[in-house]
Amino acid sequence: MNILEMYKRLSKEDKSHLTVYCIYDSIYDVARNENIEISDEVAMEIQELAHEIYLDDEYYNMSASQIAYFLTGCYAQDNSFLDKVEDYEYSDILQAVVDDDYNFFKDEEMER
Repeated sequence: MNILEMYKRLSKEDKSHLTVYCIYDSIYDVARNENIEISDEVAMEIQELAHEIYLDDEYYNMSASQIAYFLTGCYAQDNSFLDKVEDYEYSDILQAVVDDDYNFFKDEEMER
């Protein structure tokens, strides 16, 4: 059976979760590439943040996977990233994705 046939056989519920599945795929792809372990709790936190940012994105039109990949990369560099990112607007995070600025959340710390 080819992939298209498999897709057609997915339930409506599974099809409605494809974006979230893609986010998780990106999270675990980065973890593999960075050789880090990501707990289920962290994966869910990154997924929820990535999905919220994706849904809120009206200007940049980024993919959910691209956002998740970036957020996971930030987490891989600094395990406290998820605590620090709470202080940022989604537009600031999206701009950091565009700029490929994995240190955007560290720059403000240095200014303080």
